[in-house]
Amino acid sequence: MLRTIATKVLRDGWRGLLFWNLGIAALAGLTVGSYPAIRDNPELNKFLESLPDAVLALIGETDLVSPAGYLNSQLFGSIVPLLFLFYAVGAGAAAIAGEEETGTLDLLLANPVSRTRVLLEKAAAMLAGLVIIGFVLWGVTMAGAVLVDMEISAGRLAEVIASAVLFGFLMGALALAVGASAGSRGLSIGIAAAVGIAAYLVQSLAALVEFLEPVARISPFYFYYEADPLRNGLDPLHAGVLAGASLVLVVLAVIGFNRRDLRV
Repeated sequence: MLRTIATKVLRDGWRGLLFWNLGIAALAGLTVGSYPAIRDNPELNKFLESLPDAVLALIGETDLVSPAGYLNSQLFGSIVPLLFLFYAVGAGAAAIAGEEETGTLDLLLANPVSRTRVLLEKAAAMLAGLVIIGFVLWGVTMAGAVLVDMEISAGRLAEVIASAVLFGFLMGALALAVGASAGSRGLSIGIAAAVGIAAYLVQSLAALVEFLEPVARISPFYFYYEADPLRNGLDPLHAGVLAGASLVLVVLAVIGFNRRDLRV
């Protein structure tokens, strides 16, 4: 009998998780290592101020010289949440629908374990993977900041990464819910990825397109980034919305999984 499904998922997927961490570490190291060239060129801020509003909306920052502005523009305003999104959506889609399509889910359920336990431990493994990636991102970014004399708060850095983890888990929980209810890995990836990317675009363009402003305020990306956790810390309300919505989706995944006839 399987003792811990979550640890088995992590053990079986360690190679993929390793490559994700190596990629994140390389990205963070190169980004932070490039900061001295930006810090010593304050003219970049004047250049940014001259750009069209549409371009500035997509960049999300007009201050590249400060450590927080630089990291937000190069990492946390765009690429980090998208990477966490892609990892979580892939994990969420593979958790139930992926195993069902490859024919391994029935072997797992042949053990004396309930569907609810299987799904909850799969969700826990997905969250653990996000936390591991987040910890690596924090460690490499802080180490690089020390080396290049970038003044950034370790606590604030941890808080913005925690917000990215919550955002990623929400999108992964959506993929998990769709996959567990529909049994289609492709459908779960398509829906969750589309929602996550749309959330990013809506948040970026809301300052330019008036009718998008109300939509942006219910976007998952809004609750991840609008409070600027790297500068101001993690907003409890925003973090609570991300965590609460994730919990709802996991519950819906459990219900959908338990009610559905599986393909064998």
